[in-house]
Amino acid sequence: MSILIRSLTDEQLVNLDLLAKENKLSRDKLISKIIGEYLDGKNFLAAHRTFFKEEVAKIIPALEKNNQVMERALNILDKESSHGD
Repeated sequence: MSILIRSLTDEQLVNLDLLAKENKLSRDKLISKIIGEYLDGKNFLAAHRTFFKEEVAKIIPALEKNNQVMERALNILDKESSHGD
């Protein structure tokens, strides 16, 4: 399948050619590699997004409870320090 890219500047094309040369690839192969790596990374993130959402959902209640405990502890400390003055 072919893809036509029209919106690159002359400077970007020069940089693309330099990158291709440095990697001993044709411009076409380099573009295919860049797009492939981008899509593979995107697929990786999409596959793990649900896992991370579920893990965060498990942690939130514990954090909320910890915050409540800390709030109570701070209130007790505040009361004790105000009575000790």
